[in-house]
Amino acid sequence: MKEITKIVLTGGPCAGKTSAMTILTEQLMQYGVKVIEIREQATALKQSGKTPENMGSYEFHSLLFANQLAEEDDALKQAEECEEPKVLIVCDRGLLDSRAYVTPEDFERYSSLYGLNEEKLRNRYDAVFHMVTAADGAQEHYTLQNNDARSEDLEQARALDREILSLWVGTAHLRVIENHGSFADKLNHLLEEVLAVLGIPEPLEIERKFLIGYPDLDYLNSIKACRRVPITQAYLTTPDEGRFRVRKRGEGSDALYIRTVKHKINDIKRIEIEDYISEEEYNSYLAKKEYVEGIISKDRYCLVWHGQYFELDVYPFWIDKATLEIELLSEDQEYELPDFLTLIRDVTTEKQFRNKYLAVLYHKFFAM
Repeated sequence: MKEITKIVLTGGPCAGKTSAMTILTEQLMQYGVKVIEIREQATALKQSGKTPENMGSYEFHSLLFANQLAEEDDALKQAEECEEPKVLIVCDRGLLDSRAYVTPEDFERYSSLYGLNEEKLRNRYDAVFHMVTAADGAQEHYTLQNNDARSEDLEQARALDREILSLWVGTAHLRVIENHGSFADKLNHLLEEVLAVLGIPEPLEIERKFLIGYPDLDYLNSIKACRRVPITQAYLTTPDEGRFRVRKRGEGSDALYIRTVKHKINDIKRIEIEDYISEEEYNSYLAKKEYVEGIISKDRYCLVWHGQYFELDVYPFWIDKATLEIELLSEDQEYELPDFLTLIRDVTTEKQFRNKYLAVLYHKFFAM
């Protein structure tokens, strides 16, 4: 069965995305992965003489959006025709990046032409890797000379980097690739994260989970790199498919639906296989009430803090506590919890705080 994965490399100016694409393609070939590259559209347009100044901002960004959308559609067709079983589509910037350069009204105007909006675009890709601009942490390497389309000074680059990152917060798999050590270290970090998304050598999910005091929701909502995502998920066991989870992520017509199967290796490591499903498939699963073991709803606050991506879950049945999760590359990876949260304890290995347990418990409670 062919596996097609689509990822985004994003970030502020002079983040190393172009070099990263070349390195990823070379390295992933060694793992038998076919890589299809989609190069940055804005640079290509500007090099052809088309700029926001001579076309107008709306016209330029509308054309950029249309060109990238066509490139992504073509790449998907190419991926489906490849002989290789594992294909990676790498986009130098995603369609949502365009939002950082235009007004909300202009973005909605041209994205809606294709039935798209910010929330749908945030969930269009399997993973997003935000490569931090060299202007933040590697200032000595920040330059305008290797890209004629780049014009931002250091402070402008940092501000644009933060804006782009905030747009992608809320996507299911976001990783921040910071400027720690050398540029080679940065590329190695990116490669490790991409391999994890591809399930190489195997599709592991390594998480730490914490019980925390009930957070200040107003404070969370004031953080630029934080976004609330409503989630409903159900746990089922059927004769044909065994045990699995289906999840609704988001609201209304923007919602995303996912089917997940997990195989436990130990208390913090699992093999996880996910597939997107349609709203109709999701509803048909919920209709099989005899197979539904539990349902749970929650508000998930996706948060970037000190370059780490956290998922903070607030449940309707708790008024004094919540949970916080972080996904790691390895069991011994270091992490730092947000200092504005009150840690109660690590509950990674405690069954009663797993979502399935809570779903079964409170599903029965509310059904009484």
